[in-house]
Amino acid sequence: MLEYDFSLIWKVNMLTRLSLYTLLLCLVPFFAWIFNWQWQGDAALTQFDYFLYWLTETGSAPYALITCGLFALLFLPIAPSRKQWMLAVGVMAFSVILTQGVKSALKTAFAEPRPFIAEIAQNSDVSTDYFYDQPRSQRALIVADYYVDKAESPSWLVHHRENETGYSFPSGHTIFAVGWLLLTVGFVRLFGRNDLKTKLLVGTMTVWAILMLVSRLRLGMHYPIDLFISTLIAWLVHCGIFLFLSKKAIFRKDFA
Repeated sequence: MLEYDFSLIWKVNMLTRLSLYTLLLCLVPFFAWIFNWQWQGDAALTQFDYFLYWLTETGSAPYALITCGLFALLFLPIAPSRKQWMLAVGVMAFSVILTQGVKSALKTAFAEPRPFIAEIAQNSDVSTDYFYDQPRSQRALIVADYYVDKAESPSWLVHHRENETGYSFPSGHTIFAVGWLLLTVGFVRLFGRNDLKTKLLVGTMTVWAILMLVSRLRLGMHYPIDLFISTLIAWLVHCGIFLFLSKKAIFRKDFA
């Protein structure tokens, strides 16, 4: 009975930790709504947005694969054993594939245009329906042609948009970032770590994830609702993952 109660308390603590970090990330769209923030085009860009561009690229294909590899290596020093680390990496791969698969399915189902694409449609004779009827190569040409005489739109941002001509809802970058943060929080808890090294890892991952969400708004790629729902999707998936893993003895810190 005591063992059952301890297991229940442990699971509640795990879900609480995952939920608190999820709530922290939800503050990004919450603040956008509270202050009635809306993307105003590229005239308001600052030098900080150039930094956000490089950060957002860590979640863009193909660079996201490198990010996954580097993040997986960061877990090696905190895993109790090499075998547990390898199994954790397998879980991480499953998490990324599952959440990105869900993202792709929902994008096709809702077919919502990105903010910058809606702006193109509003200021040109290219409708959003026509835009999305074209193959991606043609969409990139439409984007490039629109920004030819837009001095306020830097070349690095135009290039990014040429490669990001898919639908807006939900946000794959947000799911990617939130997923990795929750994987970090979950495995740190699962491995029973609470030292300075793991605190720095969680802190760094939290800042990276928050800035990833901010970048998607600032660069005209998503609406606040995209970020909010994407964060909740990642939360639901990872609550399920870690409730399942909590039943597996191999992930205990003292597993031999």
